[in-house]
Amino acid sequence: MGVHAYIIYALDHYISIQQQLHHTVIPLAYPTAIMLDTAATQLVNAHQIQPYSQSLFPGGGMFSCLSRQDRIRTLAALENLYVDMYALPSPYQNNAGLVKHVTDALNRFSMFGYYSEWPAYGSTRLYPPEYRRLEFFPPIWQEVEYPGVSLGYRDFRGFLLKIGRNEDIR
Repeated sequence: MGVHAYIIYALDHYISIQQQLHHTVIPLAYPTAIMLDTAATQLVNAHQIQPYSQSLFPGGGMFSCLSRQDRIRTLAALENLYVDMYALPSPYQNNAGLVKHVTDALNRFSMFGYYSEWPAYGSTRLYPPEYRRLEFFPPIWQEVEYPGVSLGYRDFRGFLLKIGRNEDIR
């Protein structure tokens, strides 16, 4: 489904960080991977989780050596700030708000990537949104029985509001 590609794209394009008086979008996919590996290493060293002998994914770090349950435990430890914040990479180092925000975003991005049309963009999925084109009907749309895009729907124009009058009001 390419959900991992969506998470990487979203981390690199959708989260902004306030620097001085302006917001800046900085790529967060690589520092987030390092943060996950660092947190996993801390939990392994504390004997709270047990890694497999080798990574489940080629070239993966400590986080990828964990079972699904231990990956969830690692994310929970990050979300609850049960890790050494000073050992995390920049921009997460000693930044509890950003750690909590991005840890929560990882869950949301996973769901957005799975339930959206992202996989169907195919070769155009990494383009800016205005240049993306659906190349096929997304499998998840079939699963949830979504009928697909309809270009004929009218724009939402609000709700019809009926106001009752009370003549006794002065």
